[in-house]
This record gives sequence, structure tokens and C-alpha cells, in this order.
Amino acid sequence: MITLQKNGFKKEVPTGFSWTTLCFGVCVSLFRGDFKGFVIQTILAISTAGLAWFIIPFTYNKIYLDRCINDGWLLDN
Repeated sequence: MITLQKNGFKKEVPTGFSWTTLCFGVCVSLFRGDFKGFVIQTILAISTAGLAWFIIPFTYNKIYLDRCINDGWLLDN
């Protein structure tokens, strides 16, 4: 887990393999408020007939962390 902060708010972002994405699919991105990730995952799942679900859990946490940092969240030391 990595802790990020922005405007006094803190949140923990998991790293590595995403077990929650493997189990719950696109719902994870909705719970995290990651609408862009939700749309991308849904399109990938539909266009690959579900095969993307074997790849997305390996990459989603890293992509989400990068997206948070690009949105202005900073690493909290």
C-alpha cells in the first residue's frame, strides 16, 4: 500500500496484483471513483470476449496509482 495525499485528504492505494479486480471486475474502479478506468475496462472486456479479465488484475493497481499521481496526488512520507 502507498499513501497519497491531496488538499489534506489521504488515501491508500494498493500496489501489485489486484485480487479485488480479479473477483469483482469493473466494480472496483467504480468504488474507487475511477470512471475512466471503468470505461476502459468495460470496453476491453467486451472487445476481447472476457479475455482481458486475465490481464487487467496484473496491471490495474499500477495504472490507477499513475492516474492518481497525474491528477495531483502526492506520495505521503
